Amino acid sequence: MLHRHTKKRLLLTAAVLGAMSVPAYAAESASNTNVRTDEIIVTASRTEQEVKETPSAVEVITRADIDKMGAETLAQALKLALGIDIQENAMVGNRSAMRGMNTNQTLILIDGRRVRTENTSETMNYYELQRVNMDDVERIEIVRGAVSSLYGSEALGGVINVIRKRPANAQTSLTLDWTTHQSDQGIRLDSGKVGKWAFSTSFKHMDVRERGTDAGSNMYGKKYFFNIDGRMDVAANKWLDVFFDYMKEDLYMKDSLTQGTSYDHDRISTGVKYSGRDSRGDYEIQTYYTYFDKNQRTRNRTSGTLHSFDDMKYNSLIFDGRRSMQIAPNQLLTVGGEYRKEDYESTRIKGSATRTLEGVTDQLGDSSMNFAALYVQDEWMASPRWLLIPSIRWDYNDVFGSEVTGKFGTTYKINKGLRFKANVGTAYRAPTASELYFDWRHTPNAMMNVHIVGNPDLTPEKALNFDIGIEGERGKTSGKLTYFHNKVEDLININTVVTILPGFPPRRLATGTYQNIDNATIQGVEFEAKQDLGNGFALRGLYTYLDAQDDGTGARLTGRARHKASLQLSWDDPRHGWNATLWNDWISGYRYAETVNRRTVYKDAAISLLNFVVTKKFNDQFSAYLGVDNLLNKESDALAYDGRIWRGGVRMTF
Repeated sequence: MLHRHTKKRLLLTAAVLGAMSVPAYAAESASNTNVRTDEIIVTASRTEQEVKETPSAVEVITRADIDKMGAETLAQALKLALGIDIQENAMVGNRSAMRGMNTNQTLILIDGRRVRTENTSETMNYYELQRVNMDDVERIEIVRGAVSSLYGSEALGGVINVIRKRPANAQTSLTLDWTTHQSDQGIRLDSGKVGKWAFSTSFKHMDVRERGTDAGSNMYGKKYFFNIDGRMDVAANKWLDVFFDYMKEDLYMKDSLTQGTSYDHDRISTGVKYSGRDSRGDYEIQTYYTYFDKNQRTRNRTSGTLHSFDDMKYNSLIFDGRRSMQIAPNQLLTVGGEYRKEDYESTRIKGSATRTLEGVTDQLGDSSMNFAALYVQDEWMASPRWLLIPSIRWDYNDVFGSEVTGKFGTTYKINKGLRFKANVGTAYRAPTASELYFDWRHTPNAMMNVHIVGNPDLTPEKALNFDIGIEGERGKTSGKLTYFHNKVEDLININTVVTILPGFPPRRLATGTYQNIDNATIQGVEFEAKQDLGNGFALRGLYTYLDAQDDGTGARLTGRARHKASLQLSWDDPRHGWNATLWNDWISGYRYAETVNRRTVYKDAAISLLNFVVTKKFNDQFSAYLGVDNLLNKESDALAYDGRIWRGGVRMTF
């Protein structure tokens, strides 16, 4: 009898090979949602490519898609995407994970720039999905699969690149959004062309509502966003771009009946980029700086007495550049490099210094890391049907030394409407300062103490991955099927041990220690099919099967769903300005851990969620939307769904 894991691999392989013998086709109708085969993407290769040409598994969420969804956050905009797991982290924020990788193994970019503020592995992307002003977003580019050969560390699972609007014609835009979780008000001003310059500025205010109970709530309060973008025409086909972003969070959480924590966060990002085109290709060079100041105060809710505090300051300075050259009629060569310096000071990491506040003393540690990188990529059209893209990157980290990653991708056009794609490559992720040097004690409620401990002996995560897929289009039907396989060495994970402390009432101490898992295998199948039904109706189906396990123990990795599916019915009436989308999401086999009678028990959770949104464009100046997430009011503690969410909003342009 075959071993059960061998059976799984054979079934996955058979599914892919079987699909390769059956044409799957994609519609190019304007009524279809999300991916169009003629969309241009820049993230997959750092150069402009059509979606259907690039070997990578990619998706583009356009401005029109965002408006039709009424998405007020990046997490909402990603909900209809293939292969992305968007889950709430209880009442803290959201996670974003692709192809079974952890949330910190997905790299988030804004206009190709790294977004890196939260340094804790479990929260890196939980918060960032709520820290993007969606009024400024032009489109979102998603690349599934490892792209470390172009972007370096943290891109094991994929990349989410948020492309913002460039300064445009003179106009003023107002947005008002309301949900049962929060309300938003935003304004954006575009100057139009004034001499050689064009500017845009935006401001947004968010009011996050309190949820939960008096003994435990979400983070609620105010958020503020302020952005300035400018572009100068230096000369013909030469531009200078400048930006300044400011974000402030003033939030509060009820930890227990007696304890609460305030969160005061400030982030500043600013930079400049020079870019241009000439007869041989295009080029760009940029530098940008990010400063993040995080202050948390835990106090007695009655007396105001300080119980503990948590301070963190993060600085990042980055220089990078790229040059693309047409070295032959059928060959485009791209070379680039990057230098990055990160400084991290926090009461959460081990250190010899101390800080005293209101009679409470805590440690203060600091860490500094320097990074350098060089990469080269060749886009070679070997024949009218066959595209080859090899790439290689050298990364240097002054803590862990050098690492070389590479990738080879290919697209073969079987015929006009059918394409075969394949990728194989290596990837890596260096441990963060938190993973290395964490020493953080926290009391989230009256019955629980938490102690998270770093591990200075951690080694970088390394991965070998490949995927093969088939996609195509014929008439009003479309489809794609991809098999992916990731072999990860030294996967960084938290080993949590729960003990009962002496005394009454009994308290629990959860001690989490970072450790490397020798080997893990993450593999699965992604499937997408679309059908234009006519009369403005379109049907889209998505399905992801995931098999993720610790090779040493054979145990399934937690925080991942075995099955994830979505069925989406959309209706578009551009003549009268109506659009509606009804979709149902299924999640099954979500593995999580729970403490029962002082023992860790592993369980699987499942849920089915029905959602609906309708939009109305009254004219070019005014539109509105109304939607409801989790229409049937389902709840799940394991998956952090706490019921129905109503939302609505208006868009006005003058």
